[in-house]
Amino acid sequence: AILWLVTSAGLLVPQPRARSSVVSCCQRTLPQGWREVIDEASGKPYYYNSASGVTQWEAPVEVFGDAGGKGSTRALTPASSWKVKLDLTVPSSAHTVTITGTVRFAEEEGYEPPQGKLSVDSCLPEGSLRLGEQPAQWSLSEDPEDRKDSLWIWGLFSDPLYPFLLFQLDLAAPVDFPEEGVGIPAGPLYFQVDHRRKDGAVQLGEGDVTYKVSEQLQADLVGLSDFTYNEPVPCGRIRFLDTAEGMSKNLL
Repeated sequence: AILWLVTSAGLLVPQPRARSSVVSCCQRTLPQGWREVIDEASGKPYYYNSASGVTQWEAPVEVFGDAGGKGSTRALTPASSWKVKLDLTVPSSAHTVTITGTVRFAEEEGYEPPQGKLSVDSCLPEGSLRLGEQPAQWSLSEDPEDRKDSLWIWGLFSDPLYPFLLFQLDLAAPVDFPEEGVGIPAGPLYFQVDHRRKDGAVQLGEGDVTYKVSEQLQADLVGLSDFTYNEPVPCGRIRFLDTAEGMSKNLL
């Protein structure tokens, strides 16, 4: 409805109305674990990942979409979902703690050996693994003890041959064993898993699991400098349930 005012001359004129300012908001969808924060100094948004501690100006991109169907060719891509089983042990305990989960990989272009990102979609028991994109990159390797060594670099094969997949998963909470004071601390677990390719499809098998204990060591005899050495501690095995059995049969 229009409101009218009566002037001193007896004329009716429409009453002016304040124009409403329409603000259109575009809600940005961020990958899991990321949130947008406004920088007070510049007024510009930046992005923070509470899981990895990463802060950046560029908006993060969702790398892991929906997984493909069971009939798709297995690959180190977000379309392939992989089921894993972790059997965790420690030397001071006769018990085994089992964690199962579903993970996916995403390869980054332009790297040799291949590498990329890794995401955990789910796990049991719930809360045992950190969900979402993991802080560390995965990579394929010819010799885990020498990252520069590669049969492809030496020209022995027409295609790169990388028999190992190296990656990390983060324990969201310590793993406790029945014995008092025995456990595996929260933080990264390190994996070395058998990797093969057959008829264009990726096969992942089994491998060792370790965690690392930091130790401060002296770099010289007089103690003027020191460094931190991360001692790997074996703590079990991992098995990729989708393809490990097939790999074992192929090796027989």
